[in-house]
Amino acid sequence: MYGYMRAPDDVPDDELDRVVSEMRRFAVAEGYCYATTFFEYQDGSRAAFDELITELKRAEARHVVVPSFEHLSGHRLLCGQMIE
Repeated sequence: MYGYMRAPDDVPDDELDRVVSEMRRFAVAEGYCYATTFFEYQDGSRAAFDELITELKRAEARHVVVPSFEHLSGHRLLCGQMIE
């Protein structure tokens, strides 16, 4: 399982570490091996998301965990497209 989250500059590193730890615990509790987290640092960017999709295809993986759907996009339609 891979993780994905947006990480704005104003979020402290310890908060990012806490969220990644929660995603990792979730993956393990669900019986998955947690591979890595893809971080999106620029607002409006999808570079890390595109890298995640490339890695999912390469690894033939299908599972991604996010802290919330807002980490995909705050826009309902774009979020739905990203989930697809």
